Amino acid sequence: MKRLIGKLGLLALPFILWPLVEVFFLPMNFFTFRIWETISVNTMRVMSGPFYPNMHMKMEEEGELAPHTAFAEKRVVEWYTDEYGYRNRDSKCDVLLIGDSNITGAKLSQEETLAEVLERQLGKDVYSFAPATMNRFLATDRFQETPPELVIVSSIERRILQLPPVGDNGLNSKLRNISGNIINSSPALTWMAVTADRISKLGLYHKTLANIERSFGKKEYISYNNEFFIEGDTANRTYSEDEIQYIADVLEGYKLALQERGIRFLFMPIPNKENIYYQLLPSKKKPDFLPRLMAELRRREVEAVDLQSNFEELYQDQKVPLYPADDAHWNHVAVKVAAGLVTARLQSEGPAQNKDPNYFVQFSDEKRMQN
Repeated sequence: MKRLIGKLGLLALPFILWPLVEVFFLPMNFFTFRIWETISVNTMRVMSGPFYPNMHMKMEEEGELAPHTAFAEKRVVEWYTDEYGYRNRDSKCDVLLIGDSNITGAKLSQEETLAEVLERQLGKDVYSFAPATMNRFLATDRFQETPPELVIVSSIERRILQLPPVGDNGLNSKLRNISGNIINSSPALTWMAVTADRISKLGLYHKTLANIERSFGKKEYISYNNEFFIEGDTANRTYSEDEIQYIADVLEGYKLALQERGIRFLFMPIPNKENIYYQLLPSKKKPDFLPRLMAELRRREVEAVDLQSNFEELYQDQKVPLYPADDAHWNHVAVKVAAGLVTARLQSEGPAQNKDPNYFVQFSDEKRMQN
């Protein structure tokens, strides 16, 4: 029995030691194609943020929809994360952005993220709190001690219905705030949490599995006219009136919760790539979800920024690309448009300007230079 246990131990030894080799001897991004996977928190969900804190990385990335294929568009990007594990150079905050991976800036370099572009335009400190939710914000004590002037909640169109109502899963957010504060208070605890999380990622295993699936064609890509999509035609489905009313209730709840704290609220939905590029899809169906939602929010006096109509004019009339061909996230041009619309909204007494002609001139010139 002892001999059998010894042999089994020797057999298992490489599998036990290899994750340690990955963490202590190989570069952090040795098996990853994006910084996102490299520094995102995998299992240690007790840390403050979604990424490892105090990081600075630069690498050549590929889009999430066609990595390691002939369709991948490679691009060098740079990342910084702050002491809390969010993608910021520091933790100063006058304006706070809550959102998903678009707000984080997948496939964008640090200076191209919405937080940094908006910061340059507004002349205020803009903080990217993403990926995160309104409830995570409400449960984070550093924002209670020093609240921002404005909170902008953003979501990609396909996930808007998943935005949680105020108070939903609030206990988990409060517990993570407490555990995150404890870990952040000690460099040793932070190092142990990051190291344990890196060990759990098993980079070689997951890369090998992905390569095998790709070799056998198990990874399906939705592609039309050399553009890759995450959902295809199903993204442009028709939403019921009950769904419109439900999400309007959620967003109005956000406004009221912030209003009680003296904080201004602004909602900014980001159109799906399928929405703006709908003419490339087989059905060629133009979605109406966002216009209907925006109309209901106006009726309820919930401030919102309309990106869809501006994106449509830029792409369909000006032929300006707003999403990478191999990725579903917006590109740096779309970010500049969004930042300009938010800035116009905040600097005007009335509704946001529908568009800035200077943007169209600038982006048309930029497109000609790229071509």
